[in-house]
Amino acid sequence: MNETDSVYTDFLIVGGGPAGCMAAIRAKELDPTLDVTILEKAEISRSGAAGRGMDALNNVVVPGVGTVEEYLEAVEIVTDGVFDPTISRVIAERSFGILKRLEGWGVEFPRGKDGNYIVNQFHPKGRFLVEMRGELKKIIARETRKAGATVMNRHPVVDLIKDGERIGGAVALDLETGRLRAFVAPAVLLCTGGAARIGLSNTGYLHGTFDCPWCNGESWKMGYEAGASLTGFEYTARSSMTRDFNGAGQSTFIRHGAWLVNGLGERFMKRYDPERMEHAPAGIRGRAIIEEEKAGRGPVAFAFSHLPPETVDLIESAVFDVERPTMRDYFRNKGIDLRKDPVEVVMTEVYLCGGHGLAGLVGDAWGETRVPGLFAAGDSLANPYGFLAGAMCMGEAVAERVAERKAMRPEDPDTRERLERLEALIERHKTGALQVPLRDFEYKFRRLVNEYVAPPKSARKLQRFLDETEAMVRDQDDIPARDPHQFMKVFEAKAGLFCARMAARASLFRTESRFGLYHERVDYPEKDDENWKTRIIITAGPNGPVLEKENA
Repeated sequence: MNETDSVYTDFLIVGGGPAGCMAAIRAKELDPTLDVTILEKAEISRSGAAGRGMDALNNVVVPGVGTVEEYLEAVEIVTDGVFDPTISRVIAERSFGILKRLEGWGVEFPRGKDGNYIVNQFHPKGRFLVEMRGELKKIIARETRKAGATVMNRHPVVDLIKDGERIGGAVALDLETGRLRAFVAPAVLLCTGGAARIGLSNTGYLHGTFDCPWCNGESWKMGYEAGASLTGFEYTARSSMTRDFNGAGQSTFIRHGAWLVNGLGERFMKRYDPERMEHAPAGIRGRAIIEEEKAGRGPVAFAFSHLPPETVDLIESAVFDVERPTMRDYFRNKGIDLRKDPVEVVMTEVYLCGGHGLAGLVGDAWGETRVPGLFAAGDSLANPYGFLAGAMCMGEAVAERVAERKAMRPEDPDTRERLERLEALIERHKTGALQVPLRDFEYKFRRLVNEYVAPPKSARKLQRFLDETEAMVRDQDDIPARDPHQFMKVFEAKAGLFCARMAARASLFRTESRFGLYHERVDYPEKDDENWKTRIIITAGPNGPVLEKENA
C-alpha cells in the first residue's frame, strides 16, 4: 500500500445527500476545528434521491397546525404499529427548526392567502406536509462548502475500516484515477440512501426504478458486515407510478386531493379504506390498485377534473418546476391535460427504503448503530417514513453527538488488511472468470425477486429465492469489471443482491401478514399482533444472519 493513499479526518460522511450535508454543516457550526470530509459517488450539487429538487417537506410539525404526539400517532398508523418511536420523536421535535433553517438559506416555502405556510395532509392522520420550492440540493451543497467541509466527489465507498470493535474509517475508490483511498476516522456516518434496484421494473430497464437507481443498499451491506443491525427488510415496498415515466411524485397528487379511479370511473378506495380513502397507508393503497386490476376494473388512474383550476396549477408547479421537469414534456407529448385527463398509474418494482418505508440500519436517538462511532441517517437509517425532513433532522443529531464526543483517533485501524483485500478483489474482477456481463447478473436476481420475494409471499417461494441465489453469491466476485466505473456498478449490484436476500430471510421469519400489500403471506394470511407487533432485527452471526424479534 502506498502511504499517500491513507488520510485522517475527524468526521467522515459517506454520501452527500441532504442527511450528509446537514451533518457536515452542523458539525462545523458546533466545532469549526473539526475536520469533516464528505465522500460522494457523484457530484454533490445534483446527487442522490433529492438531486433534482423536492416540492415539499412531508413531515413538519408546524406550531399551531400539528403536535409531536399527533405525528407519532400518524407514524404508528402507517407502520402498522411496528416501529420504535424514539427516532420519529426526534424528527418531529426538530422538523420545524429544519424548515426555518432552509428558509434562511433561500429555500422557498410558498404562503397561502392567509399568509401562513401551505400545510396539507399526506399521512393518514394530521397535517404535516409543507409546500416547498427552489433549488434545494444546490442550496444545501453551497452551504456545505461554505461551512468548510471537504467534499470529495466521485469517491464511492467500498468498505469500512474497523478499529477493534469500533469503527475506524472507510475505503473509497477514486473513479478518476482508479486508486483506492483509505480515510481513517473515529466517527463515520453512512447515508447513501435506500435500495432501489431490488425488483425488476415492468419496463425491464435496470435503472428505470421508482427510487433513485444509484442508491442500492451499499450502506446496509457495509454496516451489517461491520457489526451493525438491520431491521424492516420484510417491508418490501411498491408504489404507484405514472405509466412509462420513471420516478416518484404522486404524493403531490394525493396531498392536493386527486382521486384514484378505476377504468369504470369509480373512486374505488371506498371499497378498501372508506374513511381514509387516498390517504390510507401505502400498503393498503397498493393492494387496492392491484385488486382493481385483478377484478378487471383497470386501468387505474389519478383524476383531477374535480379540482379547482388553482389547485391543478399548484400541482403542475410542484411537479413540472421542481421535482420532475421532464414530466411536463411527457404529458405534453402524450396529450395529457390534468384539467380533463386522468393519469394512468402502474405499480412499481419492489424496493427498500428507510425514509419511505421501514428498512434500514438500527440506530439510537443520535443515529448511532451497535458499532461505536458508526452512525446512519437519511434513507440508510430505519426512520419510518421520515422522508426528507427526517434525513436532515437525523443528520443534525448525528453531528451533535460527534461534536460533543470528540472521539480520539483510531489506535489500530485494519486499513492495510482492507486495502490488500480490495486490491485483490479488483484484480479478480478484472480477470472476470464468470464471463457473465454485470447487466445479465443483475437482471437475473431481480427477475427472481419479482417471482419469489415480491408479495404475495409464501415460505416455498422465499426459500426458493434463497436457494436459487446461493450460487450467485458464490460467483459474484468473478463478475467482469474492467474499469473503476464498472467496479462501482458491480459493488452496487452485490449490495442489491445482499438486500434482496435479507428481504427474503426477514419475510420468511415473519409468519403473519402485515403492512397491506407489502408483507402478504398466503400461508399466513392473518395479522398476528400478539406475536408479531414488533420489529425484526437482523445481525451477523458466526454462521450467517441471526434474526430475532426486538421485543421477544
